[in-house]
Amino acid sequence: MAEVRLQIPDDIISALQEKMGTNTKITDIAKDAITLFNWAVGERAKGNLILSSDEEGNKMTRLAMPSVENAAPRK
Repeated sequence: MAEVRLQIPDDIISALQEKMGTNTKITDIAKDAITLFNWAVGERAKGNLILSSDEEGNKMTRLAMPSVENAAPRK
């Protein structure tokens, strides 16, 4: 198993914990972030786009992350 050490600005961690609850552990945030990234890369590798919308399915926003785009199939 790989061990990863990250330096994340305190204000980013504080903002996440404020949204998720102060009992949320930093290691859980990191694990969830890697899980989400892995999913996004897998979806992009299949040719799918990663989108966000409001609850009604409107106001679509496409994820713009070069590292995820690197997994896109080449045309």
